[in-house]
Amino acid sequence: PMKVGTVGGNLQSNATVALNLRLLNVASARELAEIMGTVGLAQNFSALRALVTDGIQQGHMTLHARSVAVSAGATPEIFDTVVERLLDSGEIKVWKAKEIIAEVRTQVQPEATTVAHGFEPVEEAEYATGYGKAILLGEHAVVYGRHAIAVPVPMAIRARAEESKDGTQLIIPRWGVEQRLHPGTKHPGSFLQSLELILAKLELTDRPLRIQVYPSLPRANGLGGSAALAVAVIRALDRHCALGLSDPQVCELAYECERVAHGTPSGIDNTVATYGQPLLFQRGEPPQVEPLHFAKPLPMVIGLSGVESLTARTVRRVREAWQRNKPLYERIFNEIDALAMQGIKALEAWDLQQFGELMNVCQGQLNALQVSSWELEEMIQIARANGAVGAKLTGGGGGGAMIALCPDDPGRVARALQQAGYQAMEASLG
Repeated sequence: PMKVGTVGGNLQSNATVALNLRLLNVASARELAEIMGTVGLAQNFSALRALVTDGIQQGHMTLHARSVAVSAGATPEIFDTVVERLLDSGEIKVWKAKEIIAEVRTQVQPEATTVAHGFEPVEEAEYATGYGKAILLGEHAVVYGRHAIAVPVPMAIRARAEESKDGTQLIIPRWGVEQRLHPGTKHPGSFLQSLELILAKLELTDRPLRIQVYPSLPRANGLGGSAALAVAVIRALDRHCALGLSDPQVCELAYECERVAHGTPSGIDNTVATYGQPLLFQRGEPPQVEPLHFAKPLPMVIGLSGVESLTARTVRRVREAWQRNKPLYERIFNEIDALAMQGIKALEAWDLQQFGELMNVCQGQLNALQVSSWELEEMIQIARANGAVGAKLTGGGGGGAMIALCPDDPGRVARALQQAGYQAMEASLG
């Protein structure tokens, strides 16, 4: 027999439980007992599955480290950094967390207070790096052989590799990933599939390695996270195993990983992730890549919609629409290509007003491709209303990130976005 009750008092004093009961729409204790029994069985089956596959402890250390960080008083802006350093130290203890918190707080620069939680600049250390990117003009059209302008962003993904006594492991504390590779097993998710591809290409499949990844890039937000992850891991393995890979080899292998993640990538993300410099890109065999040199960095604001977006999904939707009406979509792609080429001239003349107008027109074309979202549109309008001369989505769209060109007062635009509930940061790009 199962006795149904609520810990902490009756429903009048426990609003959360009352809300859950309304959501479940249960009318009696018997119905509630049946739901609880079903959930209990599901938990038991999940535990049994874990025991016979990856092991019930998978992910436990990350969860424990997060709990310890909370107990030690880690505040939101440093929480992920504390968790990562805790795991790195091997001492998942409150005293160690407090020690790390003190160290991190002494390293925080006063001027960084306007940076939203989740954004961190690249740190040079013993890590290999893959750069994030922002496309200024040309997304989606670049998949169809048109030009695009892209720049690295002051956020990246860092990784390092070391020998392991317990098989090959991929650990990304900030994203809650703690996975072990099983040779010969079909792995779900592009993370492990890409890692399996990398290890096979580098002939490291049989070498047990522990790969730790520290992302400053938010995932699934159109800032090139998957390509940056691939480049960081490839470079970490290259460094640890002394493989002597060249930049073109790193870029080519990262492109193969992008095909796993996105299906039909343009190649622009892995190119920026590898070389970390502004460029004009055109897809082809081989791709046409022209390094760009700006008179000075572009005063930008990067904003996050809070809605994760898979580039593979938006690329697929655009492709399906293109297949239904090729003349119409080819016309749109040609117009976006023309905007990118005009953008190069505007940057050469350092005419930011003109470049901003080109960004605004490009956003209209991306909206016509149906890859924008109401969150992105709201952020774009907020940015323009607060002084941005140009604002548009960047990357795949459907959520994710936007960029705003702010020659006069980028701080005002960033604050306006934050006050509206979005994450935003000032960034000098290029």
